[in-house]
Amino acid sequence: MASYMSTMNTGFGGVEVEYEPPSRTDSGYALDAGVLVRLRTDVGTASMGLSIEDARVLAEQLPQIVMMHDAAVRLAAEKAVA
Repeated sequence: MASYMSTMNTGFGGVEVEYEPPSRTDSGYALDAGVLVRLRTDVGTASMGLSIEDARVLAEQLPQIVMMHDAAVRLAAEKAVA
């Protein structure tokens, strides 16, 4: 699966992540494995398909991004108290 993104959204209703195993089309074309990410919205979904390689990069970077966010929230709370 090649990476791609499709979006049309307003509001936010959650996220779904799904593994897409390798498969073949009816005509015999081989499809690589990948990851499908769906963001549910008020009017539909925004979808992003990732190759396994791109999903690995994202998986490696997400913990650091979340830690950076948590540190910024803590710092803001400490400044508000001071």
